[in-house]
Amino acid sequence: MGKTMKRALYPGLFAVVLAFILASCLSSVHVAAAASLTRASTWAGQTTGWANVRSGTTTNAHVATVYAPGTRVTVYATVSGQIIWSGISRWYRISSLSSAPLYVYGGLITANFSNSGGGSVPSSQGKVIVVSLSRQWLYAYQNGTQVFNAAVMTGRPGLETPTGTFHVFAKLSPTTFYSPWAYGSPYWYPPTHINYALEFLGGGYFLHDSWWHTVYGPGSNGWHYDPTYGWQWGSHGCVAMPYSAAAWLYGWAPIGTTVQINL
Repeated sequence: MGKTMKRALYPGLFAVVLAFILASCLSSVHVAAAASLTRASTWAGQTTGWANVRSGTTTNAHVATVYAPGTRVTVYATVSGQIIWSGISRWYRISSLSSAPLYVYGGLITANFSNSGGGSVPSSQGKVIVVSLSRQWLYAYQNGTQVFNAAVMTGRPGLETPTGTFHVFAKLSPTTFYSPWAYGSPYWYPPTHINYALEFLGGGYFLHDSWWHTVYGPGSNGWHYDPTYGWQWGSHGCVAMPYSAAAWLYGWAPIGTTVQINL
């Protein structure tokens, strides 16, 4: 009788201990997961390119769907995860906290901006460059706070600077620009030395200094008078700026920095 009771008792005790251990482990996992989640007020954003929507914050996580460039999303939280490029470790949770988690890499989402002007404050974290074509002005934001601004010159009529959301993917200092237009074209220019250039769109669209201009700001993208160099048009599509502004921007903006061009 005693041996029978012992045999019955041991499996029961083992089951209780095992259940306790599992409960403790699950609790620890839950706490650890919660610790990596940075809750914030929700904000609206959009994808800046083709973006995988994943169930976790690594490239090994399941891809639930793929969003096209410009897809609007609501960001519910910021989570620290795998660094993909430019040292960016943040991932944005785009599903509500009461539903299954879905994430997009932080480098692929930017906050929505107003197209009516360039001074709207982005709510996203990190570094963002905003250029207003109507104001001919550049603004630099870090974690939603404006840290720099400067008058600029954008593309002339027929060679307008494209609008949209881009990212800095190349930095050159110094470099030389060569005209893609043949000699004799009204757009041709001789090989030109550039001190600081940040490329944000393929095809030669840069943020750069322009020593051959001294007038920037409203109206400079059209036909205007420069007191040093005479009558001039705006740029060939780049965002040109004074040497000091380009030097500051080059030192501040790493590869991957968001560039938002507004009307």
